[in-house]
Amino acid sequence: MKIRLDDVMQSLSYPFYAAYYYYIPLETVLMFSKGRIFGKAVHGITSEDDIRQHSKDFIRLPEIGEEGRRKVMAGFIESLPGDEMRGIIRESLEEEGTKGFEAAVRSRRLTIEWYNYRDEVLMEFSRRWCEDHDLELIE
Repeated sequence: MKIRLDDVMQSLSYPFYAAYYYYIPLETVLMFSKGRIFGKAVHGITSEDDIRQHSKDFIRLPEIGEEGRRKVMAGFIESLPGDEMRGIIRESLEEEGTKGFEAAVRSRRLTIEWYNYRDEVLMEFSRRWCEDHDLELIE
């Protein structure tokens, strides 16, 4: 079975609470949040109950959750040069959460570096997930 790398990474990129993604091989990704479908209904699928009834046709895509996002942020912090810079951004994450982290990254003009780092980590995670589930990636 084949799956697009972008589809797997999309499921990891949006930090919606209670948002779940399902994949219909080589057709589309369905996103549900709090039971509501976002995007076009496919093959009469309009709810997560519909997916459960046809579970053999769908693959639930991975999620990393808040803890996973914080681990990625912590990894980025450790990749930075200079103890002072790492300390400032780490403190912002610990005291103000993800919004503090993002503000500190922006104020230090590290936004591009952060996005590149995050995308590389999510890409590697996606590749491993596909490998673990015997899915061939289309890049």
